[in-house]
Amino acid sequence: MNLENLLIEVDYSPAQILLGLLIAFALGFIWATVYRKTHTGIAYTRAFFLSLILIPPIIAMIMMAIGSNVALSLGLVGSLSVIRFRTAIKDTKDMTFLFMAVAIGLTAGAFVWLVGVIGTAVVVIIVLVMSRAGHDRAGSADFILIFRSNRDEPWNNLPEEAQSLIAWKQLRGATEIIPGEEVEFTYNVRLASKASPERIISEFSNGVMHQVTMIAPENHLEL
Repeated sequence: MNLENLLIEVDYSPAQILLGLLIAFALGFIWATVYRKTHTGIAYTRAFFLSLILIPPIIAMIMMAIGSNVALSLGLVGSLSVIRFRTAIKDTKDMTFLFMAVAIGLTAGAFVWLVGVIGTAVVVIIVLVMSRAGHDRAGSADFILIFRSNRDEPWNNLPEEAQSLIAWKQLRGATEIIPGEEVEFTYNVRLASKASPERIISEFSNGVMHQVTMIAPENHLEL
């Protein structure tokens, strides 16, 4: 198949192709920006942010190349199956963002731009509303609280204001550090809506408890 025949088989004009790729890029950039603004880890991964921008136009280009050609689609599927992604995605929310980026590329490449624009707008609004409501903040996540105390019932000796910072707690373990004198406690805790790990450490380090440590449920250390 020569180049002339290949160009004749393309059903789209250069303007359509360019517009589809630009729409895919624009929606992908908006979606990646929402990911960066709503990410709750220690630091978002810049490589993943860039991937969310690049995936939609790449998928759109593949969709335009496939078109209604069944033979070409089978060939592309076979060639793409050779590619293996070695990066493990630990957060299920990141997988959802990745899936949405693919969906944006599919709608742009299939020239159903209205579906892509409206769908992206609706999902973005949902993500922003849930982020504002605090469903992905520290207060709605479980932390591991570790502290040492020489009291038999350290929770009962805390002031009521300090106790109100914890919405839920469950004992995971207790280890005797100094026999008959000091015990190290490990709890699963859920913070109250206006509490923060820094405030927990400050309020709990009052003599009843000491060496207070808060461990976050997820630590994204990649930069």
